[in-house]
Amino acid sequence: MPRNRLTGFSRLLIFLIIALPVVYVGASLYNGEDPVANVKGWLGMDDPAPAERYEAPPSTARDAPATFESVEEVRAENDRLRQELARCQGLTES
Repeated sequence: MPRNRLTGFSRLLIFLIIALPVVYVGASLYNGEDPVANVKGWLGMDDPAPAERYEAPPSTARDAPATFESVEEVRAENDRLRQELARCQGLTES
């Protein structure tokens, strides 16, 4: 005779832990939803907010061929950003 028997309540809990996710996935698929995406949305694991996504500036075209002028513009912007970074690092190190 076993000393540790499961009570009716513990059997119910084990059944619900197994059955509820199966039923939810089945109902979501029946309704045409993605159950994994729904759970990720509830837990906050979905795509980052639109403000956090990087979008290229509208003035630059990725498919356009590089011209001498566009290369010079990028180099000038790079130099400007390097100078700004050096200035900001100089302020924080002091």
